[in-house]
Amino acid sequence: MRSVPHGIDIVEDFLSPDECREWVEFAAARPSERLRVIDWKAADPSVARKLDDRRVTERVHMGDDRDAQLRELVERIYVSTIASRLGRKFAWFESPQVLKYNVGGFYEAHADADSYDAERRGWYHHLDRDVSLLLYLNDDFEGGELQFEYFNFRIRPRPGMLVWFPSDARYFHRANPVQSGTRYAVVSWAALSDTEKLHDGLPDRAVLLDPKFLPASMRQPEAR
Repeated sequence: MRSVPHGIDIVEDFLSPDECREWVEFAAARPSERLRVIDWKAADPSVARKLDDRRVTERVHMGDDRDAQLRELVERIYVSTIASRLGRKFAWFESPQVLKYNVGGFYEAHADADSYDAERRGWYHHLDRDVSLLLYLNDDFEGGELQFEYFNFRIRPRPGMLVWFPSDARYFHRANPVQSGTRYAVVSWAALSDTEKLHDGLPDRAVLLDPKFLPASMRQPEAR
């Protein structure tokens, strides 16, 4: 019942109950596999991933047609909803995924773009992510709240609820364990055009929104 902390935006009923029900019924019939987390210690953490006991989540394989529908939906959210709210332009977004949390599923507290170095006692920026996006598809489960550690603020997912927030360490967050039922959510991350980039090129499975970030190898040669 508290006011929402600065930087966290919530849009209720972004999708209708019927739309959510249709997505969940489809996802429930599709195969899924244990999701891997980013390996921050790898030479290129933007693509290196590993299994980690801090995250027990499954990614649903939705198929090419449904993946395309999700990309179109999430692109509209970034371009029409979030960009207009921020008054800024996006460079790209990472293709959305449908995540499935069965009983006992969770994701320990983390930041989507930063990692904490215990030896140096500091946060370090590792990924070109500025905005994190979650779109919840159901609420017929117990547990599974989105919890922001530094704000002592929890969000109980509801069908069609859209949530977005900055990806940096200030918004350190967790997905609490699911106690019963199955939790479904769409997740994606995006980079703004006006922020300094750590890596050359686009991240894996990125959808380009700003042509100036098109890799040099894909650009058309200039006419002479």
